Amino acid sequence: MVYDRAALVALPDSMRTIYCEHLLHVTQQAKQLLITFEYDQSRFAGPPFSISAQLVERYYANAFAIHRLESKPVKGGSEDSTR
Repeated sequence: MVYDRAALVALPDSMRTIYCEHLLHVTQQAKQLLITFEYDQSRFAGPPFSISAQLVERYYANAFAIHRLESKPVKGGSEDSTR
């Protein structure tokens, strides 16, 4: 199993597809637990970079059935109006 809590979100768009393909190859498509952030990238350029559900589908849908386990706002995040 692969636990990715900070790799995919650290990579710029130009490197993500290569990374995902490499990871699928070296792990023989082992199951993955992926943690991402989704936010308005125009407000914060990253890293960490915003990875939408559509991007996760683009990178992994050919290899996996994708299941979102949880989604929640992060206190102090870019969408938090109390900052």
